[in-house]
This record gives sequence, C-alpha cells and structure tokens, in this order.
Amino acid sequence: MSANLDIELLRTFHAILRFGRFLAAASHLNRSPSAVSTHVRRLEELAGGRLFERDNQSVRLTPLGQRFQRQTAELLETHDRVLAGLRRREEPLRVRFGISEEYAGKLLGRLLPRLGAELPALELEVLTDASGRLAGRLRRGQLDLALLVQAQDETPYDGHSREIGGTQPVWVAGHGLRIDPQRPLPLALHGHGCPYRQALLEALGATGRRWRTVVSSPGTAALEAAIEGGLAIGVIDRARVGPTMRVLGPAEGFAELPAHRIRLAFAPGDRPPALERLGELIAEEFRL
Repeated sequence: MSANLDIELLRTFHAILRFGRFLAAASHLNRSPSAVSTHVRRLEELAGGRLFERDNQSVRLTPLGQRFQRQTAELLETHDRVLAGLRRREEPLRVRFGISEEYAGKLLGRLLPRLGAELPALELEVLTDASGRLAGRLRRGQLDLALLVQAQDETPYDGHSREIGGTQPVWVAGHGLRIDPQRPLPLALHGHGCPYRQALLEALGATGRRWRTVVSSPGTAALEAAIEGGLAIGVIDRARVGPTMRVLGPAEGFAELPAHRIRLAFAPGDRPPALERLGELIAEEFRL
C-alpha cells in the first residue's frame, strides 16, 4: 500500500523550522511537545532518515531535512491557498425587491428555496407597496428591482424592464350584497398608487356613478374580507376570484376594465450577475 503524506505532519515540520525549537512549535500549533515529537518520527519514517539534528539549544536540518524542506514548502503553501479559496465566501449582495402584497405570498414561497440553493450570498429585502409607489422608489434608487402592475395603455417604466405576465381586473362583490342604484356604491379601494384603484375610479367617473369608501387599504386581505362579507364592491385580479365572490358585469352597470400587464423592472445603472439571475428566477416562478 502506498504511503500518504499527512499535511498536518508537514505543518509541524515547517513550524519547527520557523520557531527553531520543538517546544515553541508545539505552543504555536497548540499541541503537546510529545505530539510534535511523534509527528517528526512519522515524517522521518516516511522520508527514510533523520530530518533534524537537535541539542538543548537549537534544531538544525540534516541534508535529508534540507531536501525535504525544499520539496514540501510549495506543497504546504499550495494546500493552504486551495483551502482558503474553498472557505472564502462570496461577498454578500443586498437586494431590495418591491412587490405588491397581492403577489408576494405565493411568489416568495416558490422563490426563496431557489435563492438559498442558487444565490446563497444574496441578501433579499422585500418591500410590499402599490405599483405606483414602487416605481417611484425605483427611480429614486430606493429599490433594486420591482414587480410592477401597469395598465396596457400606460407608458412602461422608463428604466430597464420586461413584461412577464398579464392580468385582467374585474369588479367583484359578495353573494349577499344587494346593489341599490339609489345609494352610493360601497367600495373597497386599493391604496393610492395602485393601478386598480385608478382604473376603478376612472370607470365610475365616466358614468357619474356616486360612491363611498367602506375600506381603503394597501393590502388585499382587508379588501377581500370586506368584499366576501358583503360590505363592499371592489376590483381584483380575475385569477383571485374565489367561491365567496361574484363577478359584476355590464348587465349590472359595471363596464369591463382594461387589461393590465406585469413588468419586472430594474433600477437604472449596472446590474451584477447575481441581480440578473434573481430577475430570471422571479420571472420563472411568477404565477397569478
């Protein structure tokens, strides 16, 4: 069986050369003097002869030891350099990602496991807000990328962006809500900056229909609770219409709303490869 040269034995050998005494080398290596002596004996067995001449004051290399030093110095240095490279972690990259609450839960549930596997050095910070507000944060450099919902006829975000999906907003109400044409419509409104809020108000403004606010929220949970409970009418993605809601259409006086697109937008400036890859993962995992 061929012998193997233990790197720890080499480390002991070169520590003795550096400090000039077995005891000092043992202290540096945090080993006992007997352990250091054992390492030297094992090396000498492998080398086939004595490596050191020693007395009470000093340690000197034998001719074999001098040859062994030349042959192993580069090996130990290479080993330590490779090991340091393996242990060196990629510098963390902090990324600020904006998304509406409506899409955050499902997307993040699919995205985060992939981030841990593919981009372990990426530190993701998520902000939920309305698309209009997120676009403003992108322009001001307060976000690195965002998922934006925009009307089809709206000018795209002026930074780098790409369309990754589309959505159709619809009017909805709870099954128990009865609409009285003589009274203002009770509304569940998205927060300011949400394109669905704007689409809803523009549609009502075009017909002159009166309305009142029952609940206004930047998140969807409160809106959907008011709608499902029969307290208000609202606008949500068709994909989010549940069994406790009914869709309202032209027959009930509600015009069809314009389709919207979903764009993944980046802040202006250079984008490191990890940020580009994050954008690809978001596009792959996004579902309505």
